[in-house]
Amino acid sequence: MVTFSKREIMVAPVAAALGVHSTARAQGPASNGSRQLDASNHLYDQFWRKLGIDYDGANPRYADLYHDNRDEPFLNKSGTWYTTIPKFQRHWFDRISDLVETYQPDLLYSDGGLPFGEVGRTLVARFYNNSIRGGKVDAVYNCKDLGSGEFHLGAAVQDVERSVLNGISPLPWQTDTSNGDWFYNENYGFKTTDTVVSMLADIVSKNGNLLLNIVQCADGSLPPQSEQLVTELAAGMKVNSQAIHGTRPWKIHGEGPTETAAGAFKEDAAYTAKDIRFTTVRDALYALTLGEPSGTVEIRSLALGNLHERRRVRQVRLLGHPGPMRFRQADQALVIELPEKLPTRHSSVFKVDFA
Repeated sequence: MVTFSKREIMVAPVAAALGVHSTARAQGPASNGSRQLDASNHLYDQFWRKLGIDYDGANPRYADLYHDNRDEPFLNKSGTWYTTIPKFQRHWFDRISDLVETYQPDLLYSDGGLPFGEVGRTLVARFYNNSIRGGKVDAVYNCKDLGSGEFHLGAAVQDVERSVLNGISPLPWQTDTSNGDWFYNENYGFKTTDTVVSMLADIVSKNGNLLLNIVQCADGSLPPQSEQLVTELAAGMKVNSQAIHGTRPWKIHGEGPTETAAGAFKEDAAYTAKDIRFTTVRDALYALTLGEPSGTVEIRSLALGNLHERRRVRQVRLLGHPGPMRFRQADQALVIELPEKLPTRHSSVFKVDFA
């Protein structure tokens, strides 16, 4: 999760970058001694006007508010996502280079593939080189593999918007999503805590990271749905975080009847408590249910004679519950008996130790 404080906004210098009709306002010192820089500018494309929106970028009266590439409409096709005009590519290069060199960010993200061919590759090389500390690159560049721009496996962390990858990826990757729309929208549905917790477990089990946007109201406060989500996430992570933070994938990512389709904008899986995901820390194995179980939990991947782990199960603990759990390792599954009251909602996490 990435958070941005209203009083600690870091942006590149904007006066030259945004032009005469942009607004940039530096406020006085905040209570923590920092200064706030607010910046806004207008963008132009012809795609949204074609959707029937009355957009002033298409009105010649406002021509000096917008870039003059009106012969490059975005047509919702990958080849029209980025400009081909060299002066705009250079403008982008100068602005992002300024940001990288002035603020030395740890992470740089493109909402698409790596843009502008050699121009983009040169910028990312500068970003990595500028981050080197003690002979080691200490920065991450994220972009998408959707056909808009370039994607170089191993040179960038793949970002998958509102979806996941299939199985365990040998390289780290990222899902970016929101608990609602990307901004406050009262007509847009909100994800439940059950959904977010299940997504997190599924993504981490596949060597991914979850970048979660939390919807705010216009004044920076949280709507009730976001307030409930962060409150319940905090309670659950207080107990189960050891199965997420600092973990690695196991030999398989999980088991169960439900799989999310790979590819962008496909986050609609209806997980159940029979869907289980695995993570590891050293010799310990964690099994995370993608729902609230009851009675018993059966883990077929840990049955006697399974193909993944030859050692017998020595002990099973339910995180948040005092003492070991009663279990039996049978030919069909590892069967765990649950207590009457579970320590956490939304998901249960079992720590499995082997003999």
